[in-house]
Order: sequence, then C-alpha cells, then structure tokens
Amino acid sequence: MYERSEGNSGIEGISYQTLSRLSYWAGFVGIWTLIGATLGIIGSIAGMIANPFSIFGLISAIVALVMGLRLRRTKNELETFIHTKAPLNLEIGLDSMMKYFRIQGVLIILAIVFILITVIAVIVMGAAFNFNFDFYNT
Repeated sequence: MYERSEGNSGIEGISYQTLSRLSYWAGFVGIWTLIGATLGIIGSIAGMIANPFSIFGLISAIVALVMGLRLRRTKNELETFIHTKAPLNLEIGLDSMMKYFRIQGVLIILAIVFILITVIAVIVMGAAFNFNFDFYNT
C-alpha cells in the first residue's frame, strides 16, 4: 500500500498525501479537544460554586486546551508546508506535534503513578482493616 523510494531522503521522500491526511486528523482531533476543553472550563467554573475541588477539573481542562491548540498549530503548519514547500513549516509543525505527544506522555505517566498510589493505598488499608478485624475477634 505504501511505497518507499530508496533514492529519496529527507523532505523529498515525504508523501504530501500522507501529510495532508495527518493535517486533517490533527485538525479534527484538535477542534474536538478544544470543544471539550472549553466545555470543561465552563463546567469547572460553574462547579466551583458547589465544590472547590473543581479546580482540578479546571486544571485538566486548561491542559486539554493547550493540547488542542498544539494540534491546531500542527495542522496549520503542515498545510502551509504542503502549499509552500518551505521546510521551516514542516519543522514547526512536527515540533508542535512532538510537544503534544510530550504533554500526553507526561499525563500518562501521572495517571500510572496515581493508579499505583491508589492500589498501594487500597492494599495497605485492606491489610490494616483485616489486622484490626482479627484483633477484635481474638
């Protein structure tokens, strides 16, 4: 399905059709991320009236907003590269995508850390409850 020519290296070997599809999907996901982030910000601000811990939702919505903006910038730079063939636009677009993936990677690592902390806390509390239960039964 995809062919790679051996003689090309660098920018010459890049398929503009592939970049066009990447640009489309970066734009599509970016728009929906921005919509979700905007709704998250509005909901968090409204939720702060009842629950001050909604600040954490606001923080995550702002992070999502930044990620959506990164994807939209990727889309714009890739489209500019496709039309102008200026390598700088490709580099800026790919750099923006790299920052998107870096943020996503940090979020994944944080999620794994929180999951591990939760599992350890449940095990420790379960063991303490079991010990406490056994203490009263003797």
